Amino acid sequence: MGNTHTANSGSTLKKHIETATKTGVLQYDNKKLKEISPGLCLPNLRTLSLNDNELQTIATEISLMVNLRNLSVRNNQIAQLPDCFGQLKKLENIQLAQNQLRSLPSSFASLNSLRQLVLSNNSFTTIPESILKLTNLQLLDLSSNQITQIPDQIQAIQVDELNLNDNRIAKISEHIRLCPRLKTLRIDRNNLALDAIPAGLLTDSNLSLLSFEGNRFDEKAFQGKEGYEQYMQRFTASRRKLE
Repeated sequence: MGNTHTANSGSTLKKHIETATKTGVLQYDNKKLKEISPGLCLPNLRTLSLNDNELQTIATEISLMVNLRNLSVRNNQIAQLPDCFGQLKKLENIQLAQNQLRSLPSSFASLNSLRQLVLSNNSFTTIPESILKLTNLQLLDLSSNQITQIPDQIQAIQVDELNLNDNRIAKISEHIRLCPRLKTLRIDRNNLALDAIPAGLLTDSNLSLLSFEGNRFDEKAFQGKEGYEQYMQRFTASRRKLE
């Protein structure tokens, strides 16, 4: 019975690969896939979705997928990415939520086309340094990890929205006000006291939305903080643009 199931799975995957060769899209979610075999690494693929499988590693052959724009491997058991990952220079959207990642390879800094990077529900304790070098990032989601602080190096990050909800953050560097494009910062359900929010983030930054529910201060206390009025002016102006 087991052999029959394996044979059927192999046959199904083969059909998916044949179709993907023509369409440039391979979606093989929730199939108990244990590895990304070389046969999956098609150079013409633009989208690869392998969510809800049993992947523990990503083969180095993934570097052959030079046209890949969208990669989604949510809810697997991946603990490490290969160094060759940086060769996928056309990647625009990476979904790696619900894995076991603690770090990213330094080559990640080469992914200059990347716009969305979702790393929620992993095991990061710090913001990976290679992310700070990405130039076109719009959304970085590091929610539900084990990050304890936002360091001085954060000023280098090029991102519009940074999601750090559900971490263990108790300290935020004042350098965060220097982030050139940061408009939205989500820090709900961390371990932040009111004085851990840098005044410069409110008085002297581009931030127009700060989400902070579930910390060690409330909305009323926040309203009394230095810079609140300047922040609210930006908040209101950004809302008017959306109307």
